[in-house]
Amino acid sequence: MILALAVVAASGCGGSGSAAPPRLPHALGAQLSAQADAVEASLARGDTCGAATGAARLREMVAHAVAVGQVPATLRGPLAGSAESLAGEIVCTPAPPAAGPLGQSKPEKGKDHGPGKRHGPGHDHGDGGGD
Repeated sequence: MILALAVVAASGCGGSGSAAPPRLPHALGAQLSAQADAVEASLARGDTCGAATGAARLREMVAHAVAVGQVPATLRGPLAGSAESLAGEIVCTPAPPAAGPLGQSKPEKGKDHGPGKRHGPGHDHGDGGGD
């Protein structure tokens, strides 16, 4: 997927025919390519949350470039579609929490047996009634 985005971002190289192929401005292509590389690096490290954030940023960059007219009309759909698809495919899966120190307190047991809770017949801890 990142490869497809990089190909679209770098489009315009070579080509046959008389009309010049549509091209992205060089600076924009370089920025999008660098962001796509950062997403790929995050995925390679197993950092899905970083990759998801990076992919969302890439999608925003593409949307902005399209909105301000930096992307030729023939490239808008493929570029925006690739960025949207990439952002939608990467799911942030946080790493499990690290084990705490040995002396860490354990979760409370029997939380529902605190003050004021009924414990059943004969266990109301009252004063026995009476006047």
